[in-house]
Amino acid sequence: KALMNMAAHAAPTRWIVTGLELERGLVLSKEAALLATREALVHANMPGHVFVIPQFASTRDDTRANPEKEADTFLTERNLFSSVGANLLPMIREKQTMTSNLEEFDCMKCSGSKPDSSEDKDDDEPGVGGGETFGGDGGEETSADEEEEDDGQQRRRLSELSSFEKSAAKQLEDLWWNLSVVQVYGTPGGFNSKVKTSLSTVSKAEDHIEVALISLLDRSNEHEQYLRNFDKSPILMIDRNGPRKGMMSLDLAAEVEEFSGKRCYNLLRLAQLAVLGYNINVLPGAFAASYPKTRMAVCKKKKTQQCDCELESEATIKQILIDEVKRPGKIAVLMGEFGV
Repeated sequence: KALMNMAAHAAPTRWIVTGLELERGLVLSKEAALLATREALVHANMPGHVFVIPQFASTRDDTRANPEKEADTFLTERNLFSSVGANLLPMIREKQTMTSNLEEFDCMKCSGSKPDSSEDKDDDEPGVGGGETFGGDGGEETSADEEEEDDGQQRRRLSELSSFEKSAAKQLEDLWWNLSVVQVYGTPGGFNSKVKTSLSTVSKAEDHIEVALISLLDRSNEHEQYLRNFDKSPILMIDRNGPRKGMMSLDLAAEVEEFSGKRCYNLLRLAQLAVLGYNINVLPGAFAASYPKTRMAVCKKKKTQQCDCELESEATIKQILIDEVKRPGKIAVLMGEFGV
């Protein structure tokens, strides 16, 4: 996250694309630069936009590669990083040769304890940030019956978390698929005219996505766990200029450098941008994908890695998170006082 902040500040352009995980073998699609440039030109006089670029893991290599070439020769040539174009999206979706579950194809699997198993280990400490906490009060011994009830509550909580995940990341992906397929065919509704992409439908989908992202900062335990465990770095095309005069994206909502780690509040920045009033949308036709050979090229000998937040103290993590949740509200008050 520190490197992403440094690179973003060094970029000389108004728009930046950030979040691509090269260590997962991800490469951008052929037309990504063209589509990003077009969107930037369209929104030249409409500041305050953020476009999400989805990411997938492909089960097969680029079909344009020459299968007769030896594997070691293929790895040394430039077409290792040649990516699939948007024209193949309808076929890819129909045959399901790409999945958004990147973790399934990671050569380095996560090891160590998960946040869920240790989220209450600091319950004996007082609440941070003025008594505010993201978990239960804890501190008291529980009977066997209470433990069984807690297990039931845990299962219900995980079920709710699963449905919430579908309403946040899944909605973004579904909207992108619909708009992308329509763009490829150049006709309303796509090939079979069944894709719903009317202005009202897209507007409602965007509203639902923004509400889902904003709700991530409501301090409920379910949303906090979803924020913490989201294991992908969102690929975002961000406008440096905010929705209101004087708002600069990189200063108001930078990546939290303390939250280093593969699974450590990766969606926090996008949620903050939604709260600050940025228009959250998708970039149709543009995507990132990893292929078997690109994953093999970056795969290390080490087979496991620690994926949790690299901060040792749960109290420190909670304090930083609470400060970051409050940040958009403080910015809104500051902007109001100066009449911006």
